[in-house]
Amino acid sequence: MSSLETFSPPELDDTQRRVLETMRQDGIALVPFEELFGDEQLWEALRADIAGFARHTEDHLAELQAKQKKKSYLIRRFLKSGTPFGLDDRWLGFGLSNRMLDIVNSYRGELTWMIDVDNWYTIPDPNAEDRIASQRWHRDPWDNHIVKVFTYFSDVDEEAGPFEYLRGSPAGGRNAHLWPWEGDDVYEAHGLYPPQDEFESKAPAEDVLTATGAAGTMVFADTSGFHRGGWTRHKPRVLSYCSFVSTQFRLSPRFEVDWSDGHALSREAEFALAWSR
Repeated sequence: MSSLETFSPPELDDTQRRVLETMRQDGIALVPFEELFGDEQLWEALRADIAGFARHTEDHLAELQAKQKKKSYLIRRFLKSGTPFGLDDRWLGFGLSNRMLDIVNSYRGELTWMIDVDNWYTIPDPNAEDRIASQRWHRDPWDNHIVKVFTYFSDVDEEAGPFEYLRGSPAGGRNAHLWPWEGDDVYEAHGLYPPQDEFESKAPAEDVLTATGAAGTMVFADTSGFHRGGWTRHKPRVLSYCSFVSTQFRLSPRFEVDWSDGHALSREAEFALAWSR
């Protein structure tokens, strides 16, 4: 094993430890950006940038929605944009920051790859009668203990499609026995979604977390556990998103990286992008 691949647990501060401990117990943890990062200048730069994306989306909504082949309720800013991220990109840097990456790697007990970075605009639909696709309860099958980090840049209440999660449902948790995680081969054969009525009757109500929150709320979630989200009724949901996996992940990452500017990275950040070399 090379020195780049060797995992040495980082020194976490109190806020990071609290997020990590809650994730280990429940598979999910919420924390305010201000508390975890404490960087008002970074927040304002991210907020202003994603606000421009939200305005552009609202101005061209019909056109953008018509281009969506899947999840027509969700506009993704960077997916299939064809433009690589420079190493100095603010969204790449946000996901690779030690404030976030040290928690993710500590939860996994290994160095991880970051394979997705995006901004999302979820389109409200007051006439939607049924949940579709990932608005339904499911586990992500592509890697056991995938970690996704969502940061809300709009206030998200129950009308804005909050992320929902069954606490204790990742492997090893108190609710892991409910349609246990089995990997993508099994899901390809039998389907990703359990019977939704049956799921809701068996999932302990006290463990179902609806992650509402003000702009600045960060959600760390092990999405091999049961989750759903994006059923937006009356308000758009604007957020940023990063996804972290092990090196055993078998699908293609969803962005490209331009290494030409020689921007310095931490060892952990360099490893997180090693797949793109």
